[in-house]
Amino acid sequence: MAAAWFLAAVPAGPWWTDWRLDPSTVAVLLAAGSVYAAGVVRTRRSGAPWSGARTAAFAGGLALAAAALVSPVETYAEVSFSVHMVQHLLLTFGAPPLLALAAPVKLALRSLPPAAARRLSGALGSGPMQLLAMPVVAWAAFVGAPWVVHFSPLFDVALRSTVWHTVEHAIWVGGALALWWPVVGADPSPHPWSHPTRLLALLLAMPAMSFLALAIFTAGAPLYPTYAAAPAPWGPAVLSSQRDAAVWMWVVGNLGLVVAMLIVAADWKRHDDARQRRLEARQDAAAR
Repeated sequence: MAAAWFLAAVPAGPWWTDWRLDPSTVAVLLAAGSVYAAGVVRTRRSGAPWSGARTAAFAGGLALAAAALVSPVETYAEVSFSVHMVQHLLLTFGAPPLLALAAPVKLALRSLPPAAARRLSGALGSGPMQLLAMPVVAWAAFVGAPWVVHFSPLFDVALRSTVWHTVEHAIWVGGALALWWPVVGADPSPHPWSHPTRLLALLLAMPAMSFLALAIFTAGAPLYPTYAAAPAPWGPAVLSSQRDAAVWMWVVGNLGLVVAMLIVAADWKRHDDARQRRLEARQDAAAR
C-alpha cells in the first residue's frame, strides 16, 4: 500500500485517469452482478415476474460501489480526507440503499432450487439475523460504524494497509446495510419494521451524524498522521481537507436521511391508502 500511497500523492496525469482497478475488487463487483443477473433470468424463465426497477437498483448500487472503490475516488482517498469522506458517503448513502431496494434475498428465494431456498430461509430466521434485525441493534450498527472508524487507530492504519483498508470498507458497508435493509423493507426479515419505526430510526441517526461531523470539524489538529505526512499539496492542506470532510458528512449525510424519511413517509401513506381502499371494498361487498 505504501507504493500506491506515494503514487497517489504525486499523480502522473490528470485526476480522471487515476483509476484503481484492483483485481479482487473488480472480481467481487462482477461476480455480484453476474449472480444477480443469473437469478433474474432463472426467475423469469420459471414464469415468475421480476421488477425491472429492482434490477436497475442493483445495477445502480454496483455502479456507485465501483465509483467508491475503483475510480479516482479510491486513489485520492489515500491522500485527501475530504475525498475519503466522499467515498464513505457513497458506501453509506449511495450503494447500500440501492442494493437493499433490489431485494436480492427475495430474488434468491425465488431463483434457487427448493433445498437451497429452504436453507437460506432458515438462515434468515437464525439467532444472529434476528438480533441484527432488531431496530436498536441495526440503528447502533449504522451510527456506531462511523464513530468506530473515525476515532480509532483503524482509519490511519487503513491508509497504509490493504487488509485493514478492506476491513474499514466492510465496516462501512455492513453498518449501512444494517439500517437500510429494514428501512427499505424489500426483503423478508425476521423482524419487519413498521413505518413509524423506520422514520424514528432515520430521525435519530441525524444527531449522531451531526455530532460526529462537528467533532471532526472542531478538531484543532490533524486526526490522522498519514494525511499530515503526505507530500505537497496534500499534507499542508490537511486541516482544510479535514474540515471539508466534516462539512460533506453533515450536509450529505443529513440530506440523505431527510430524503429517506420523505420516501418512507410517502410509502407509509400509500400503504394506508391501499388498506383503506381494501376496507371500503369489503364493506361495500358486505352491504350488497
